[in-house]
Amino acid sequence: MSRVLVLFASSHGQTRAIAGAIAARLRERGHVAEVADAGTGLAHLPPPEDYDAAILGSRVEYGDHARSILAYVARHRERLAAMPTAFFSVSMAASEPGPDPAGYLARFTAATRWKPGRVIAIAGALRYTSYRLVTRVTMKLIAWRKHRPTDTSRDHVFTDWSVVTRFADDVVGDLRDVATPLPVAPPS
Repeated sequence: MSRVLVLFASSHGQTRAIAGAIAARLRERGHVAEVADAGTGLAHLPPPEDYDAAILGSRVEYGDHARSILAYVARHRERLAAMPTAFFSVSMAASEPGPDPAGYLARFTAATRWKPGRVIAIAGALRYTSYRLVTRVTMKLIAWRKHRPTDTSRDHVFTDWSVVTRFADDVVGDLRDVATPLPVAPPS
């Protein structure tokens, strides 16, 4: 059993949902998974030293990953490099074919100078009902250009949950040799 931090940054809830699904799958597979929202501020986030592994995830908004995730990696890069890690990037570009649509993963690793053991681009959602007016109009225009749904009266989810499950299972495979020892009861 390993203790795993699942740290995420989400603007409209899809990255939060994906982080929750990853943590749930880790728990199903016998690990302890703690989910933390990077939006609470860097000072309030648990350090990676408290865990056997860390999975970080960020939404892509207007072409950029969340500053809070970038700052967390900058602060903890050395420790993250010394432990099993994974990173997931959530964007609409990830609904396109290819391992790194729009180059978001490459830009993230270049900007942070951190190379997680496992990375993946996961398709997000058009959460029209949670967008403010300017964002809703902008996203509708982008969606129209990309031939995606433009009905703003409802949300449109593109996340392939089987991809999320496989990613979590792959991380579990990475944890086979990393575990926090369970307390042993003294002999009677």
